[in-house]
Amino acid sequence: MTKVLLAAAAALTITFLNAQSFEVDTKNSILNWTGYAEVGGYSQSGTINLSRGNMVLGEGELLELDVTVDVKSITSEEKDLESHLKEKDFFYVKKYPEASLVYKEKNNDEFLFDLTIRGMTHTIPVPVNLEKTDQGYRATGEVTIDRTKFEIKYNSTSYFQDLGNYAIKNEFDLEFELQFRGS
Repeated sequence: MTKVLLAAAAALTITFLNAQSFEVDTKNSILNWTGYAEVGGYSQSGTINLSRGNMVLGEGELLELDVTVDVKSITSEEKDLESHLKEKDFFYVKKYPEASLVYKEKNNDEFLFDLTIRGMTHTIPVPVNLEKTDQGYRATGEVTIDRTKFEIKYNSTSYFQDLGNYAIKNEFDLEFELQFRGS
């Protein structure tokens, strides 16, 4: 048993010795969100910026990945909606100016991350496509997030009845293209 543990520790040490660290390029990374009405095909979309982030790879495997989102930067083409998203009904940016996504583990082909929004953390699967580029790596994917897990209940039919055309789906989509540069 001791030999097995020592061999595993040696392999882990070699992996970390061969690890490469990358910093997120906040200017060239893209986060697009889309929210949906419960009725019809109506949707709203916009962007949100990253504050910082890093990624560590060891022998081609993801060891660490964490990004911090500047929730105050959320935009929408509809300015009234943009203002509303920043208030208590939604992301409450005065109290919670940042959100984060931290890699936890890989389970088969699924990457699990801890997502923190409004000070609450839940583990979610996030499909990540990692591609080598001339400058480092590009991580792309799209994830669906249930906003009600983070106490964002505004116009949710799970909590309110008779909303009609004002009902908003609990889930919203976040599409990402993150650029990482060697540090």
